[in-house]
Amino acid sequence: MSVASNETIFDDDGDSTSSSLETPFSRSVKFTFLLICQVASVLCSLIIFSSFARLRELQAKQHNHVVICLLICNFLIVTIELPVTLTYLHFDQLVPASNGLCFYWIFTNYFLFTSSLWVMAIASIQRYILIFHAHIMNSHLKHYTPIILPTLFLFIWYVVLIFFYSCEQQFDYTQLWCIGPCFAFQGTMGTIDWILSSFIPVVLTVIFNILLILRVVYQKYRIQHGRTWRTTRKLALQLFSISFLFLSIYLPLIIISLVRIWFDPYFLLLFGVLYMAYSVYLVPLLMPFICLISLPEIVLRMKKLCCCGFNNRVEAIGHRHIPMTVTSRRANQEPRRMNIV
Repeated sequence: MSVASNETIFDDDGDSTSSSLETPFSRSVKFTFLLICQVASVLCSLIIFSSFARLRELQAKQHNHVVICLLICNFLIVTIELPVTLTYLHFDQLVPASNGLCFYWIFTNYFLFTSSLWVMAIASIQRYILIFHAHIMNSHLKHYTPIILPTLFLFIWYVVLIFFYSCEQQFDYTQLWCIGPCFAFQGTMGTIDWILSSFIPVVLTVIFNILLILRVVYQKYRIQHGRTWRTTRKLALQLFSISFLFLSIYLPLIIISLVRIWFDPYFLLLFGVLYMAYSVYLVPLLMPFICLISLPEIVLRMKKLCCCGFNNRVEAIGHRHIPMTVTSRRANQEPRRMNIV
């Protein structure tokens, strides 16, 4: 994706050698880790989607809507983009090796990851407005338009750049994301895309989270521990938990990219090829668990279901007839013998 850039090392003859840096063991570790996390992430996402469809109290709270939109975006990454990456890791090349699959892999990667970043930035902005200027978000149009428009723009943006941009596209099936789209290697266009798709949404997320922290701290000392303060704290903590996951991965990538642009173009290049490029998958894989923790209604419902199931099991065992064994018969007969004697 554009945050990690197209990090490929070339040998003296100009051939890409980044795939040779991988060992069978390192690929196996990455494949196993990502696969296990994928299964757990999908199951957790399905639980949240099912609960959101059934619980009216979740649907009625406006601040949960952008969280669900963010979860849907990351769910698509895990279910339609990550499987191609897992196939690449398993076979050490794209299978089947075709230009069509390369285009699909690149487009889903760039579009979905960038959409996720922008939805996160919009969630930060909307959460700040919802807490301190709720009257602005008084209609569904004002709530959903900022989410839909950037996503629609990014879809058109990457369709044009990946499929119609006038550059010579050459794929390498042994490279991650088939070495990437050709526009990313064009200096000006690649920089513009990086600024629009990565730098701006990450900076917006940082700015509005800092503003929210300052306002929440100020409100704490002004209102103390009233009902308004508890509501503000709850809404802020939900955003902070999700933002922390995003920024812990993307902020270091942005800083490393800036160092490469301004100082050293080969800064941490080997580390980026082997690890940073895959670290972005931690966000969509861990997102469902962070969202689940921040939605107490679902957690409470799961606890009730577990408790009811356990109580029913204990009650069924209590009413079940326990057969007499030889030992138990002797234990019951022993008092009778003593009475007769």
